[in-house]
Parts: sequence; structure tokens; C-alpha cells
Amino acid sequence: MKNTFGWVQLGSSDPKKAKDFYSKLFKWSLNEKTMEKGHSFIEIDAGEGPIAGIHHAGEKEPVCWTPFVNVDDIHESTDKAEKLGAKIIVPITDLGGGEGFYSVFIDPTGAVLGLYAEK
Repeated sequence: MKNTFGWVQLGSSDPKKAKDFYSKLFKWSLNEKTMEKGHSFIEIDAGEGPIAGIHHAGEKEPVCWTPFVNVDDIHESTDKAEKLGAKIIVPITDLGGGEGFYSVFIDPTGAVLGLYAEK
């Protein structure tokens, strides 16, 4: 279903420390993966498949949990958000390996939200 929340991502200043904390707190299975371009990513499985992830927050990215909304067209939705006053903090990015695309913005009220679209 499109335009619904489908993923949550933690941008962390210390992903390994976050991995240790959340695996102990919730007994989640956290699996570290190396993505294209050598970036590390930790996938969270709460027992029924991947539901969230942890990555190292970039310079312009807040350290926080970011919800992602599934959209049909990442370009259209990202452009529309910007035209409506959002500040794009992570431009449209290809996840690689046929995983799809995402972007992240700060809305006019200061809230952070991500968009995701399948390839």
C-alpha cells in the first residue's frame, strides 16, 4: 500500500553502540551488512523479517529515528515536498542492488520524514 509508513531508520552517531543497546533491550536480531559503496548498515529483524535499520548519521542528518512513507514515485514526492516548503536533507539516493530509492526531508514544522520507493 502506498503513502503509508513502511520502515523506520535510526541515524546514529555510534551504530555499533546502538546495535548493542537495542539487541539487549528488545532481543532483536540485528545483522550488519555492507552495502554498495562500502557503507555499513544494520538490519533489524524483530522475528518476522526486516522491519527497521540503523546507519551512521551523516553531517546534515539528525541523530534520531526516522519513519519512512512508501510512495509510488520518489522523484515526484520529493519534489512536491520541497515545493511545499520541506528542506531536503538526504537527496534521492539509490539503495543499490535493486532495493529502491529513498530521500529524507525536514517539513516546514521541523519534523523529519523519509520517503521510499521500490525500483
